[in-house]
Amino acid sequence: MKDKGTKEKQRPWLPLLVWGTAGAIFLQGIGGGAGTIDQAFAKERTASSVHSPKPANSISVTAYGAVGNGKTDSLAAFNKAIKAARNQKKVLYVPPGNFLLSAKLQVTGVRIIGAGAQRSILTSTDPLNGSINLKGKSPALENVTHIYKSTSSRDGADSKNSVTVLGASNFSIRNMRVVGASTAGILVRDGSTDGVISGNVIKNTKADGIHLTDGSKRITVENNTVKQTGDDAIAVVSYHKDPEPASDIVIRGNSVGYSSKARGISVVGGSGVTIENNKISNTEMAGIYIAVEENWNTRDVKNVIVNTNTIVKAGTRLTDDHPNILVFADQGRIDEVRFTGNVISDSVNAGIGIWGDGEIGNIYFTSNEVNNPGASATTFKKGRIHAEGNRGF
Repeated sequence: MKDKGTKEKQRPWLPLLVWGTAGAIFLQGIGGGAGTIDQAFAKERTASSVHSPKPANSISVTAYGAVGNGKTDSLAAFNKAIKAARNQKKVLYVPPGNFLLSAKLQVTGVRIIGAGAQRSILTSTDPLNGSINLKGKSPALENVTHIYKSTSSRDGADSKNSVTVLGASNFSIRNMRVVGASTAGILVRDGSTDGVISGNVIKNTKADGIHLTDGSKRITVENNTVKQTGDDAIAVVSYHKDPEPASDIVIRGNSVGYSSKARGISVVGGSGVTIENNKISNTEMAGIYIAVEENWNTRDVKNVIVNTNTIVKAGTRLTDDHPNILVFADQGRIDEVRFTGNVISDSVNAGIGIWGDGEIGNIYFTSNEVNNPGASATTFKKGRIHAEGNRGF
């Protein structure tokens, strides 16, 4: 959302992923020594994503006509394979290759598993209509890369996401690489429940990297790398128009920021959110942002735990005054937010800030540390502040 508080040797036809500052994605043959997928992701791959064997009880998309040559549209073949996998209650396997998809891919109640994110590539060729949509019970997308051949302007359309989870239950998105999307990298909505988003690398999205909204609940977001996003890296957002707030979310062990254009991790309306053991660095706005926003008509925030995170050099946008951690409300109420054992370093502005015209209740700070703030260590303008055992305040 916009801010208010302002990897075996590769076959020669596999593509090299190249991304630029404008977010456009290009494909280049690699026969002449231009590089490999492995080199492109060398610093970011996980061991489980380097090579994954064909799963037991699976069928391959190639058995239904998919061709991974980087030239042939395989959308119809994927659709046939998804239907067959669902009817046969089997996993759908994507072998090594670059498979083109000319429109959205609908995945209902099927697990799609690749040979590894450096080997199994899904390329959407329509910048306006390339989302992979997960629906139904227990859909999954694992060990693949999804890219767009090109991107378009950002307008909030879900069809421009990389992955959209639509009311799914017990879903899984693991060990993916998402490179470029005109909207979000992974967006979860329509009351999706009991999901895991883990071990993914997401970069160069024009909107949020990972966005959870619309009453989605009991979701774990862990061990992901999210960087160079056009908006927040990871966001939990609850609007008043939603049937209920997003709730029972765990955001754990992620590494985010790296020149992202807005916040690192945000909760803008929601309840029962835990943010722990994350590394956040170099965000244009606050590293961690807890807020209720009038401009977006978001719900109240209650019961948020923020433990043992490292936040370094946030708030780099010169036109804003965001500290490394910001609690902000210009409507509604924020209450029962607990910060424990966080290390906040090298802020451009204040280390921690609390302000806004809305209600701010109990905010607890225990055993946190602020080092080398660019301005004051803390700027507390609102709320009932409970502080104990902190350093650098």
